[in-house]
Amino acid sequence: MNTLDIVIIIAAVAAVLAIGLLSSRGNESTDDFLLAGKSINKLQAGFSMAATDFGGSGLVAAIGYCYVIGMSGIWWNLAAAPAFLVVGLLLASKINRMDGATLPEYLGNRYSPAVKYLASVMHVMTNLAALSVQLTVACATLYSVTGIPVKYSLAISVILVILLTSGGLKAVVNTDATLFVIIVCSVLLAVPIVLHAGGGLHAITAAVPDGFLSVGQLGFWTPFSWFLLCLLTYSTNQNYIQRMVSAKNEGTARFGACFTAGFYLLISLAIGLIGISTSVLLPEIGDTNMVFPEMLKAFFPHGLIGLGLAGVFAATISTGTSLLHATATLIVNDLYIPLKKGRAAGDRHDVLISRIVVLAVALFSTLISLYSSNIISVVYAAGLFYGVSVFMPMILGMFTDIVTEQAAVVSIVVTVAFSLLWEYVLHTSVPVIGAVPSNVMGLLVSTVLLLAVSAVTRKKAQPDDAEKQ
Repeated sequence: MNTLDIVIIIAAVAAVLAIGLLSSRGNESTDDFLLAGKSINKLQAGFSMAATDFGGSGLVAAIGYCYVIGMSGIWWNLAAAPAFLVVGLLLASKINRMDGATLPEYLGNRYSPAVKYLASVMHVMTNLAALSVQLTVACATLYSVTGIPVKYSLAISVILVILLTSGGLKAVVNTDATLFVIIVCSVLLAVPIVLHAGGGLHAITAAVPDGFLSVGQLGFWTPFSWFLLCLLTYSTNQNYIQRMVSAKNEGTARFGACFTAGFYLLISLAIGLIGISTSVLLPEIGDTNMVFPEMLKAFFPHGLIGLGLAGVFAATISTGTSLLHATATLIVNDLYIPLKKGRAAGDRHDVLISRIVVLAVALFSTLISLYSSNIISVVYAAGLFYGVSVFMPMILGMFTDIVTEQAAVVSIVVTVAFSLLWEYVLHTSVPVIGAVPSNVMGLLVSTVLLLAVSAVTRKKAQPDDAEKQ
């Protein structure tokens, strides 16, 4: 990098901070801080939801994956498109008008406080691990770009995430929208530059190994499992729920999810082209996480290098702010406010508590990032099994009245245990169906338990109801 690149990166960060600061004004109540007063418009909903999901793994890791296995690697992002479309067309309206600011709160209102607290704790644990990963990726990116020592890079990343989150959801959404523009520009600029460096698309495709351009190398179950993981994540995680709940109306919530589906169709192809082109141009890169940064340094002119690297950093920061705000919302809305039993000093007091929680969660996740070397697997397990365990109670709760409180509790607990057992033990030892992904098996178990336990508990309750009458 040269001075121009550094100036562009600093300018991009300064612009985002300024937008976050301006957007943070007017947070007088917890509704303003946590849900932006349900004022999110279509542009904010679409850009923010896309930026929230398209983090470090969607950009850096996905390009590295395509670098290694070819166009089949686009499924890591492409699977998100049909998942967002399903959420947009079938669930966004329901989520926008559901009884609660979070999914655990809705489940508590639909079933019982026990279900809410169980889901809340699971979700907070999931987000803490996921946030620590985003902070790790952000500091690693900053270190690789600038050479700033890792601990200082981590401190800068954490400070940025805290500052952008402390202004409430409106600040997070507006800065996400700005970061989204930076991300898209950096990726779309990379495609023609890297194709030109390789002599054009025809020359690139002629130079790759046989099968490298196929999208079918992963078979059926792996892409399907990723689609299902995306569907469970987008319909149950607070990062996405919050955008749909805080949207002005059902149409805005639906647009945000459908817009993001279209974004993933475009960005998946772009990332695939970058990955396979770089595999031809720079075949000796050992660390796949460095494929995009190395490509930028090798082929981008100065000035655009700064924009491209700002895009990498933006992808991780945007997801980090969303995770941090979602976690604070879960803690304040689902755990703190219900347990304080009328002892609060009012909305201003709760906004202050929300900001304190933002700081505490960020610092705790930073400690995990510093001292844990294997948190990626924790994030996968926690994210996968939280979504699997609460998805069917949510769906059957929204569309029917057949599920009982007891069935919801039993289903959530057993589904988590069974899914972990299937993922790490049974799938390697059970013949024939062992190839079925753990999230598919978990959903089947969850559905069966919900229906069976509901039938039993309803039948037991009927004599008691008759006696009361």
